[in-house]
Amino acid sequence: MSDESQTGRTRRGFLTATGVTAAAALAGCSGQTDSTATEGDDGDEMSSATETSGGDDSAATSTDGTLSLSIPEASNFDPVQIKGDGSQRVSDQVFSELMALPRGEDPQGLTPEAQLATDYELSDDGRTYTFTLREDVTFHDGTGLTAQDFVYSWERLAASDNSQESPVILEGGFRIAHETTTETVDGEDQEVYDPGTLQVEAVDDYTLEVTLESPFFDALFWFAYGSLSPIPEGIVGDIAGYDGEMDYAEFSSQAPVGTGPYRVDDIRTGTQVSLAAVDDYHGEPPGPDRIQLQVVQNADTRYRRAAERNVDIFQLPNSRFDPTKVSIDETRSLGQEVGTYGPLSNGETVNYSTWDEAYTAYFIFDCSRVERPIRRALNYAVNQENFVEQGFKGVGEPAYHQSPPSVYPGGKEAYDRHAEENFPYGYREARVDEARSVMEEAGYTADSPAELTLTVYNDRNPDAYARIADLIRTKASAINLELTVETAPFGTIIDEAISGNLDMYTLGNGLEYPSPTDMLKFGRPYEGNLVRWREDPSDASERAASAWETIQSNLGPSEAAEEARADAFLEMEEAIWEDAIYLTNYHPRGQQFWYDDVDVPVHPTGFHDRLYDDVSL
Repeated sequence: MSDESQTGRTRRGFLTATGVTAAAALAGCSGQTDSTATEGDDGDEMSSATETSGGDDSAATSTDGTLSLSIPEASNFDPVQIKGDGSQRVSDQVFSELMALPRGEDPQGLTPEAQLATDYELSDDGRTYTFTLREDVTFHDGTGLTAQDFVYSWERLAASDNSQESPVILEGGFRIAHETTTETVDGEDQEVYDPGTLQVEAVDDYTLEVTLESPFFDALFWFAYGSLSPIPEGIVGDIAGYDGEMDYAEFSSQAPVGTGPYRVDDIRTGTQVSLAAVDDYHGEPPGPDRIQLQVVQNADTRYRRAAERNVDIFQLPNSRFDPTKVSIDETRSLGQEVGTYGPLSNGETVNYSTWDEAYTAYFIFDCSRVERPIRRALNYAVNQENFVEQGFKGVGEPAYHQSPPSVYPGGKEAYDRHAEENFPYGYREARVDEARSVMEEAGYTADSPAELTLTVYNDRNPDAYARIADLIRTKASAINLELTVETAPFGTIIDEAISGNLDMYTLGNGLEYPSPTDMLKFGRPYEGNLVRWREDPSDASERAASAWETIQSNLGPSEAAEEARADAFLEMEEAIWEDAIYLTNYHPRGQQFWYDDVDVPVHPTGFHDRLYDDVSL
């Protein structure tokens, strides 16, 4: 998730607070990270954040081959754990996967390419992938990578008590074939994974065979997902058949071992992480010899370090960002914008880039608490452009669909055209008179207004959300709606939403893979959905449910299945509009800034790992 969420490339990394994982499964929502839009001002950023200051108080050390960065936290680097932004940034450098998204100066798409594999074959039924592995890959402890390492690593992902990411391969459209067993959980019988039954086989040392429950159109993307990174077989003993070569706490927080371009040299918990380039790395030799990641929780402190040039790549806090200082020189194929920003407070103009985060921020209505006329009236009353311009200083796109433009069928042009021609509440305009009419027809007048409480973050871009809340409150007062604004931390909002105690509140979702399927799975009436659309059934909710069934019946890679999914996506988007179960906010964009001492390739999309091996000092 992004502007207020927290995720790096494991999108589940948004949710790092204790107890939030289960909420994510219910809601599919998150706050957002500081890499999108601009960085939050409170210093409590999590997963998708961008680089900020780092190093010690001396000048940045790029002249001696060290890249200096700052991260908000660094705690657990195990691939099967959900991570905050800092931990994810470290993990991206240390681990690698079978496949990887294309990189380079201007990648042309999101089709994964072989990384730890050299090739693959797909069975005629579309279920079994046979990967041929590279034979020149070694882990950082010196052991060679084999297919058995994947068998072990993915069994950990499915079965380990330390795994928080098992749904990646056991649930959803991408599901590795496996058996289940019945267990009683909280007094109810549930089907759970039967350890040892995952259909992943090491045919020989360099041939890996994986069988899915059913064909899935985006399976290759999941083979590039961070949670599926291999670690040496038996390095920790948290699944049956292995005693472990090191203590889990040591592996996860002090000495993670992967196959990435950098190895851990030193970790000082809560203070800094030092990474060293791998001498015999199987890919292109890493650019920086070392990466120094300083843990700095406060956003203004990170900015001060950046202004003092103690870091090479950084991000500005929202309160420091001035959109009039941006000059865009180039737009690239995936929507990245490249230019300059300045001057900073130190008088220097720096390099600047921004990219699509594949994230949608929105306000959720609890349909069991807020009646449809009020939901529709608020949608009429606001102009999403004002959210972007006044709330997020122009960094992002107004949101009209649940699906971000980059994954919308037909891309951004089709997204804009469909919204302009079909969005019922006013495209890039507010329709206050129509909003007031809807309220009056429902019996609400200036003397007898409706009442509603809006809850917004106080720990994710709080200044931006305070401004947006004021905008909504002003509009509400003009349409016979008495709006009360409350603030709460992200975790509290999730807890209260699950308990059914909130009328309207801010959340969002960042995609785990590039398809509207991953967003629209939450825009349907089902048990556990925080929207509680099932409690307010309608023709629209029935259409959304039917369209979702169409999507689930067409998850294969054929053109016919793709066309059926695309039609169903539009049906769901329009059903969501009709019942106004959300008030859409915006689609954030990631940002980064860097000095001229370093040559930093432009980050392609929010789906890509935040890698620094291609930085030149």
